[in-house]
Amino acid sequence: MCYRNITFHWVFAVLLIAVVVPAVAVAARLQPETIGAWDAYIANTEDRIEREVQSESGFLIQDFCAKPQETRRKILEGGVVVAPMETIDGEGNGIPIPDGRIHHWRGSIFLPGVGLEEYLHRALNPSEEGPHQSEVLEYRILEKKPYELKVFIKMVRRRFVLLAYNTEHHITYRRYGDGRASGRSEATKIAEIVELGKPHEREKPVGRDRGFLWRLNSYWRFEEVEGGLIVEGESMLLSRDIPGILKPVIEALIRRSAHEMIANTLEEIKVNHIGYNVVQLQETR
Repeated sequence: MCYRNITFHWVFAVLLIAVVVPAVAVAARLQPETIGAWDAYIANTEDRIEREVQSESGFLIQDFCAKPQETRRKILEGGVVVAPMETIDGEGNGIPIPDGRIHHWRGSIFLPGVGLEEYLHRALNPSEEGPHQSEVLEYRILEKKPYELKVFIKMVRRRFVLLAYNTEHHITYRRYGDGRASGRSEATKIAEIVELGKPHEREKPVGRDRGFLWRLNSYWRFEEVEGGLIVEGESMLLSRDIPGILKPVIEALIRRSAHEMIANTLEEIKVNHIGYNVVQLQETR
């Protein structure tokens, strides 16, 4: 049984959300205004996350949402909670993204029998050899430090349209006393691949591709509770905007598909962790 890093599962889930957006034009160009809006969105998001994880009234995302006790009970009973999110600025206003769209979702699960120390050890010591998910064509550790990883992932998605990317990710973890930790993953390079697997395989110029995946950040929180570990993730993916005439239809399709895809991904994460623990227990007997 292979342990699979939760960050990589999440990358593939949110990437699949993006490909629901139709490639009406062959190519798109990432504009400076779009990058500036993304940077502002991320800055406001990280400000909010920092306030929450340092708060005396809670730690998890669910602690600051409606009906936190009901949500926690559902998760601890084995349920999966998935919901869309939106970051607002310091004045309570939405942040417009010119010529782009941010897909912002959160999800929560409970991993029974998993401790925080055990989880962090696995997350910080991934295997380059695999086996990896079928979407991972190549995986390398570029740099490894205490509570920090830089990794390369060559990945492919074949649902709806063929997508292949060379990506690099900077992943860091922080501790908050006993039983609590957070993680941050930023894609520092996203280059779409053309002619995949052919002699002329090459990367498109960054930001001058079909616009399915321009930026990707993920944030995680882990809280050890009796019987296991609560894991929460929220991710922001920047893609090209949806053409106006198709927007109402595609918006509904994205919302419906995203909820299902993220929920399925979290269920798979849970199964993999439980299976890993069972195998480890058998091997120690």
